[in-house]
Amino acid sequence: MESIIADIVKIIKSENNVIAREKALMCYFFDLIRELITAALEEVDAGLVEETKKQGYQIEKKNKRSVVTAFGEISYWRRRYACPGKKAKYPLDKLMGYDKYKRYSVLAVKDVLQVSAVATYRNTALAVNTLSCFKISHSQVGKLIVQAGKQIKAQQQSEERYDGITQKKKAPVLYLEGDGVVIKGTKKRLEFHRYQVCEDIINLSKTRRKRVQAKEFVSLSRLDAL
Repeated sequence: MESIIADIVKIIKSENNVIAREKALMCYFFDLIRELITAALEEVDAGLVEETKKQGYQIEKKNKRSVVTAFGEISYWRRRYACPGKKAKYPLDKLMGYDKYKRYSVLAVKDVLQVSAVATYRNTALAVNTLSCFKISHSQVGKLIVQAGKQIKAQQQSEERYDGITQKKKAPVLYLEGDGVVIKGTKKRLEFHRYQVCEDIINLSKTRRKRVQAKEFVSLSRLDAL
């Protein structure tokens, strides 16, 4: 902690321009966060060894991966496991929700999509590059929106198959809440529809509530979501 404070003091004293000083501090803090999260991820990965081996898997090798998160791009080493008759896997990636072959984390994508709901691809990229700690091009914004649409469609199809094999449950009261997000595209706009259904709402405090047996439905079609 003392060394961190010393670094901060040094930055403050070395910069006379207030904007340059704040930018230098921001870069230092983001670099520190990335360094800490990288070390933490590798420690968590080491802690997953015993549990994963109990499932019949053995360590095959260690690979390095880079992911763009809400606090910048991080690179870390994690273990790949193999088991006869089963697919190889990275337990750490699964734990963190870092999908295979996807460069951006879930929160980073969510932040980009929220901005793109009220701005063009270029303005979205400008806003993200200015206000966040990672860089993205307008073409990458478009790709993320397309991927999000495909993922929502796949989720919808999966839920339809699931509904066909599960037993229906009757509830005396259902609470329904819905909203929508419009995302502007180069050729046409995408509109995501979301509905939340629950059996009851419990007040945990004056400002916190909890939904009972809550389920969320998301689709590009309002009727399908409903």
